Amino acid sequence: QFLQSAGITSSHDDLYTIKDYILSRDVLTIIDNNLGLRKKFSSPSIDFLDRFGIVGNNTFEDFFLYYKDRVSIEIDTNSSICILQVKAYSPTLAHDMNEALLFLGEGLVNAINERARQDLIQFASNDVKEAEGEAKAAALTLSRYRNRQTLFDPKQESTIQLQQVSQLQRLLIEARSHLAQIRISAPDSPYIKVLELRMENLKREINAETGKVTGGKESIVGKMTEYERLTLERDFTDKRLSATLASLEEAKSQANRQQLYLGRIVQPNIPDQAFYPKRVRNIALIFFGGLLAYGVLRLLQIGVEEHRD
Repeated sequence: QFLQSAGITSSHDDLYTIKDYILSRDVLTIIDNNLGLRKKFSSPSIDFLDRFGIVGNNTFEDFFLYYKDRVSIEIDTNSSICILQVKAYSPTLAHDMNEALLFLGEGLVNAINERARQDLIQFASNDVKEAEGEAKAAALTLSRYRNRQTLFDPKQESTIQLQQVSQLQRLLIEARSHLAQIRISAPDSPYIKVLELRMENLKREINAETGKVTGGKESIVGKMTEYERLTLERDFTDKRLSATLASLEEAKSQANRQQLYLGRIVQPNIPDQAFYPKRVRNIALIFFGGLLAYGVLRLLQIGVEEHRD
């Protein structure tokens, strides 16, 4: 019986995951289909005591128990290194089994890496799509409100309106000053009526322009409340979109760095000497065991004979 060992290193939790996977029915099915383990372990060239299926138990569960007796994994939690040992009845089969199990373990780690990578990017991509939708909706709502209210920037428009009010007030002050001068210099001048009419018109224009700025819901001030709310919402969604895009780039960068790893520190090789059976040890154990049994039986026999006497 040939013993084949290989050393692998990975993170602490990964080693237990790999161990459970290698000692699973799925792995046994894969390597049995590829290496023909059941047929090789049932070969007549194997000692009948170690051969699989010699007593008629040849179900898959029986073979799985047989497989677990010939594959072992010892984990050193301090160094995060585990030793994979395979027992087989030919050096080539021992090597092939070890190589196949390491290959499947690496495949498991790669699959876990890829799944974690895809999940990380997918979650970040979903956040970006959601943020994009919210940003587009906020921008469209603001644009529709501008079109409906026929305004571009309420602050700028209110500034323009206030400038017009200021100019009208300046004209009103000039007209009032001019009227006062005429009343003093020419109280009977017909131009007084003209100035008074002009002052009334200026007052109406000032009230109208002021109403456009500080009037009811249709005034600029009334429109500004909703405009500022929509603008704030748009700015918030834009910032959220920028944050999710940055998170997506970070997720891609992190995904490109492998989170799990499996490194071989001892490669499988083809053994050139059988490790089992240990013939000298077995013969010595049988000899001394038989001698001990003979001694016990002899003592029992002597005790029985003495009891009869």
